Amino acid sequence: MSDASSFPPVKKREIVSWAMFDFANSSYTTIIVSVAYSIYFTKLVAPGRHADFLWGVGIFLSNLLVMFTAPIIGAMADDMGRKKLFLLCTSALCVAGTLALATVAPGWVVWGLTLFVISNLGFSYGENLVAAFLPEISTPQNVGRISGFGWGLGYFGGLVCLMAVRPLLNAGFTTENLSNLRLIWIVTGLFFLVSAIPTFLILRERAPRGPRRKFGEYFKVTFGRLRATAGALRHFSELARFLTVFFIFSCGLMQIIAFAGIYAERTIGYTPDQLIGLFISLQLSSAGGAFLFGFVQDRLGARRTIQMALVVWILVCVGAYAAQTKGFFFVVALAAGLGIGSLQSASRGLVGLFSPVEKAASFLPSGASPARAPTCSGR
Repeated sequence: MSDASSFPPVKKREIVSWAMFDFANSSYTTIIVSVAYSIYFTKLVAPGRHADFLWGVGIFLSNLLVMFTAPIIGAMADDMGRKKLFLLCTSALCVAGTLALATVAPGWVVWGLTLFVISNLGFSYGENLVAAFLPEISTPQNVGRISGFGWGLGYFGGLVCLMAVRPLLNAGFTTENLSNLRLIWIVTGLFFLVSAIPTFLILRERAPRGPRRKFGEYFKVTFGRLRATAGALRHFSELARFLTVFFIFSCGLMQIIAFAGIYAERTIGYTPDQLIGLFISLQLSSAGGAFLFGFVQDRLGARRTIQMALVVWILVCVGAYAAQTKGFFFVVALAAGLGIGSLQSASRGLVGLFSPVEKAASFLPSGASPARAPTCSGR
């Protein structure tokens, strides 16, 4: 992380505007990936014994593409010094894909998967790009708190969007409720769009603007930066070791996120209304974990914080395997929220701490790409 004194001072409202992107895009992960569209797809769009497999294919394809293309986009954003422009474009891709989900009818499997892949690509690129601003707006002394603030506010964003669409889910995932279910995707896309406006109005681009190049030169320079980033990782041994460990523990984490709603609804027997209540509680515990462990990270260090969060997750996995009742599963879910909030916040903060600001968008996809690989191979 570069010395903060080399950049214009960061005001609190700019940090809040940066965190508002987490508030905005958490609507996508909460509604589309975890709570509603995953169940909508497996129950109505692609019903039958292959439904879960097809949903896994969608997760596989989108994350495989992200794993190979996010570093390219990050390197190009670094070279141009236009992370904010790239963030705007990728956010528009996610919003457009989410809004278009309203056109997905029962039986339209290929169309439903295509739009999900497109929207998830936009979401994932945005995750990497907004995280690349972290080295610019934080210092080694407060990176944990700022990262935790973003994650915590993000969980509240998912909660607000969840409450907004709750009335549309009252009739369940049935063909009779199809019009309301389609409206959910529109509400989610608009929520993302409106909530992200403060980010694009207030957040500043501090990295130096790159030279103008011919279109073909951008690709040549981009791949050169990728080679340089791969070589630079050898000089950031702590970051390289962390990315290896990050790859391992992300295997379980990404699978749980992608199939949490389906498992709760099908295996544990949660009704749509109970499922909403479960995820409301999960969002609150996740927000608490992100906020709390942000302070813990700044006091004890990211390494110890991540170790503590991983212990929580080990206990969660054991508990989820043993869960037979809704009550016990609810307790396990609260612990999972605490663990995921702290783990994601601390991981982003640690990568941001180690990343040089001039290569932030190139380095941070290196941390995201391993996290995508598990969902490419886990199902």
